[in-house]
Amino acid sequence: MAILVTGAGGLVGRVAVAALLRQGVEHVRAVVRDPAQVAGLRHLGAKVALLDADDPDGLAAAMDGVFTACSLTGSLWQRPGEDPYTAVADPARVFLAAARSAGVRRVVVCSPAAVGTPAAPANPHLAAKAEVERMVAASGLEHAILRCTHVLGPGSRLVGLFAGAAGGAPVPVPGDGRQRVAPVWVGDVAEAIAVADDAAELSATWSLAGPTRLTLDELVDAVHGAPVAKRHLDGAAPGDEGGSGGGGGAAGSRAGLTAVQLGVLAAESLPDPAIPVPPGQVPTPLAEALARSAGPV
Repeated sequence: MAILVTGAGGLVGRVAVAALLRQGVEHVRAVVRDPAQVAGLRHLGAKVALLDADDPDGLAAAMDGVFTACSLTGSLWQRPGEDPYTAVADPARVFLAAARSAGVRRVVVCSPAAVGTPAAPANPHLAAKAEVERMVAASGLEHAILRCTHVLGPGSRLVGLFAGAAGGAPVPVPGDGRQRVAPVWVGDVAEAIAVADDAAELSATWSLAGPTRLTLDELVDAVHGAPVAKRHLDGAAPGDEGGSGGGGGAAGSRAGLTAVQLGVLAAESLPDPAIPVPPGQVPTPLAEALARSAGPV
């Protein structure tokens, strides 16, 4: 049977495509909107469709004959000018409508663990992700919702934020640095997607997290291998809650993060103890995840 992955050129998408192919899935279809991502995915062995994830006709055509469709769109790191709520919710509506139209049996989506925190209702990105979870649960399709803590991997924007301070400058850290996190290796998320595709029958929410809990300040030190100076990013200037996060003024003082991105990263990112983990999964140790995150994309 075929599986389709939207957002296949992103951090999780690239690794998920590779994991599915290793599992022996005969037909893996990757959907991307950036032509530069096509060659690498084809090299892995995927069939690639170049289209936007909110193109209903194109997506429905790409889903023809697909058993499982996995949506990895709706990143926290949206394009400049995008509305942080609609950039998540609108493609999800198109994805689910296309899946039903094409006769897809099962869908898989990812959400940040912070969806379950008190910060969620007031943050457009988290509120949109919560709405996507509700849409998936009510879709009538078999489904897996993967609640993920911060994801580490090659090309991770979060690792780049923490590792990129130049010339000994303090490292920018969202929030007060005391929020607790349990970052998960991208390969563990990809393997959970493969498990969800392979299950005999499925309607579940799974929690994915790394085995180590620490504060965000401690994670920054772990990225550098030693304690480093930090600059805590405490919030947005009044009237600056938009999605672009440009480089000047208050946005520049937030290391280029938008107020929405800062709000997500300032929240705790821990697994919900009430949500089960994927069957059989053993999380990758933090030290290994960080070492492998420093490798090539």
